[in-house]
Amino acid sequence: MNPQTAALVRDSWAEIVPMRKEVCASFYHRLFVRHPELRPLFKGDLERQTSLFVTMLNTVVSALDNPEPVVPLIKTVGARHADYGVEDADYEKFAAVLLDSFADALGPRFTPEVRSAWKDAYAELSATMRQGAEEAVH
Repeated sequence: MNPQTAALVRDSWAEIVPMRKEVCASFYHRLFVRHPELRPLFKGDLERQTSLFVTMLNTVVSALDNPEPVVPLIKTVGARHADYGVEDADYEKFAAVLLDSFADALGPRFTPEVRSAWKDAYAELSATMRQGAEEAVH
């Protein structure tokens, strides 16, 4: 990821962090309204899930300039998600809702450039997760 893209993701995440619980709660609400078929994939407590989600985003954002150390963790998470029943198409549903949640949280500060940066970051994250899921099958 180029330094400008990483900076846009890092800076916008820093703005979201103070409201992360609300943003993530909004994300899950939105996800289940738009895609009720995904609700059964989340069997545990959503508050715990929200916390795990924030931790993963913190990890990913902190590793934008040097992702190699977190790749094994992300692959493991991807394999786990496959075990839960997450399918390839679900990643795109998740991405759209995530970007919309961030757009609502940041308002006009979620510029087209910031949206594009998050799309790039998410594409890398989901590709690594999918790779982990694929490797777990073989």
